[in-house]
Amino acid sequence: MAPKSVATTILTCALVAMLVGCKSYVIDFEGKLPDGTVLAPKLTTPPLEPPIPLEGSTDVAFMDSTTAQLEGCRVITNIRLAYQGDFEDGIVKLRNTAIQVNANRMIPLRLVESRQPSQAPHHLSAKMVRCPNTDGVISNG
Repeated sequence: MAPKSVATTILTCALVAMLVGCKSYVIDFEGKLPDGTVLAPKLTTPPLEPPIPLEGSTDVAFMDSTTAQLEGCRVITNIRLAYQGDFEDGIVKLRNTAIQVNANRMIPLRLVESRQPSQAPHHLSAKMVRCPNTDGVISNG
């Protein structure tokens, strides 16, 4: 056999093996097929309970990085959050996280509101920073 025909034969056998090994599923969303012939569609999950704001989380504000540098703020950590639910609830979770890591300001890096929140999560990313009070002292609370 010629090398070209050997390669074609191997590729054909591999394709047939992949197709034979695959299982195909049909999901009947409209309920028109007989029982037992298809997989049932996924059940919808109940909506998430909105997060409860922690004490002091409403005081956590967004700021830009230039202002943070000028005011002597220090970066504590970066937070990335994917939240399935209302965008405002995602912001509450982000502020709650800031309180938990002892940050009093956030520098937004990426805030993406999903067009279809029931199907795709919102993506929130921010730097958590601790800024000094007006007297220049960084406090713990």
